[in-house]
Amino acid sequence: MEDFFLDIVYKNKTVRFRVVNPDTPLSMLMTNLRHSVGSDGRLIFDFPSIDNTGAPLDYFFGKEDPEVHEIRVLRPRIGREEQRLADYNIHNGDQLFLVPDPFPG
Repeated sequence: MEDFFLDIVYKNKTVRFRVVNPDTPLSMLMTNLRHSVGSDGRLIFDFPSIDNTGAPLDYFFGKEDPEVHEIRVLRPRIGREEQRLADYNIHNGDQLFLVPDPFPG
């Protein structure tokens, strides 16, 4: 299988990630990303668990809509169906954003 890479952007930092299995559900890809460490042994991205108002945060992948230039959130589950990169037409080399989403706590 050909290597599959995504450029992940968060807080003005872009990191190229190799995705071992592009058919992995988005929720699992996010879990893997949250625990990814760099060559220095530190987490690659800092994921605060609460925002500045104290609300708990969840994180989603987002992709820029080329027509309106807005970031569209890629929901990891629609109904009972786990979503995958292919469900959102994500291809090798695409750029995705990490979108923090506060939820009522």
